[in-house]
Amino acid sequence: MSHLKERKEKNCLNCQTTVVGRYCHVCGQENLEPKETVWHLVQHFFNDVTHFDGKFFSTVGLLLRKPGFLSGEYTAGRRMSYLNPIRMYVFTSAIFFIILFSLKKPEDMVKPEAGQSLAQLEKSLQSDQQELVHADADDRDELNGSISKLTREINAIRKHYADTSTRKFNTTQLADLDIESVSDSLKDADLTPEARARLASVLTFGNEEEKGGGAYFMGLNAGHYKTVEEYDSAERKLPDSLQDGWLKRKTMERLIFANEQYHQDKRRYKELFIENVYHSFPKILFWSLPFFALILNVLYYRHKKYFYVDHGIFTIHVYCAIFILMLVSILLNQLGELLKWEWFKIIMDLLQLAVGFYMLIYLYKAMRGFYKQRRAKTLLKYFIVCSVAFVINLILLCIFVLLSAMSIGAGLPSLSE
Repeated sequence: MSHLKERKEKNCLNCQTTVVGRYCHVCGQENLEPKETVWHLVQHFFNDVTHFDGKFFSTVGLLLRKPGFLSGEYTAGRRMSYLNPIRMYVFTSAIFFIILFSLKKPEDMVKPEAGQSLAQLEKSLQSDQQELVHADADDRDELNGSISKLTREINAIRKHYADTSTRKFNTTQLADLDIESVSDSLKDADLTPEARARLASVLTFGNEEEKGGGAYFMGLNAGHYKTVEEYDSAERKLPDSLQDGWLKRKTMERLIFANEQYHQDKRRYKELFIENVYHSFPKILFWSLPFFALILNVLYYRHKKYFYVDHGIFTIHVYCAIFILMLVSILLNQLGELLKWEWFKIIMDLLQLAVGFYMLIYLYKAMRGFYKQRRAKTLLKYFIVCSVAFVINLILLCIFVLLSAMSIGAGLPSLSE
């Protein structure tokens, strides 16, 4: 309640309804003098903040201590004492993913490509040579190819970096050295520029085109085309009846472009791919909400007092609780990593284990608290819900992973600039 003076007039300033008492029964506005001081504004601000905080923390306390209780209160119509479920979902999910994304960045998940030193390459060469002595006829061709390639790479490293080089070379760098070594050995050969380019392509990508390698999506293979222009040119040469349709054409163009960008900068491509997938988790969980509620609606179809919306409110409360528990687990892990005391880390690990166990049984306890069925029946439905929800989330994850892989092309033009 505000500390401002109540108006003598009984007409509501907001809707002009005649006010009986201090509040308008139509719009709820308090019938107070409209003139406010700065101090009143400050008081109003802190009253609103502390009111929200008080309602939020009391709601969260009940959410974690009494699974299913808040959903029962909501369906019974007792709602003013608790935070609205939709508002709580938006708030808790936003806080959870903001903290998660700030602690774990996609670029940190992409490990730099491991390299090999001259000594490691020489050791691999000796190993292949020893295997060749006892190898079967079927394995000899493969081993001879590997020995030849390793020999070229070793000779190229010795030529440019001397025998004592401790530098490590990744796959791309070794391929460049191999191309240079082959080119030097064929200097006197009458090769056209196109043939040399083809040789470089084969050595760099490991004959991916001949193997049909490349990006795949729903049976489409982008490995047969190096550029979108090459694909478009091939399509134009076909009769209209054999040309790809609009959807297939657009999909192929995106796959070819993504495949091209991947070979230009693999690390950057992986970073963008992981970032897209990483930021898809809030969408996956959001889209899984109605499916989760639908599963509950099917399992409890005999309970006529529960409607689909009631199952939806229950699902939202469960998701909010899981967000909060996961956030607690992440913070406990960070706290254990921050303080290097061994005994403290053991305590944090045990607390994380306890929180993880509570997450596993939370849904069961919530179903027992809300639907009021026997333990055996609730346990059976709990396993059904978990199994079906896992499959649905896995399908959604696959869809978003494929969409992420296809959408990277739109964000990668800078790689070729």
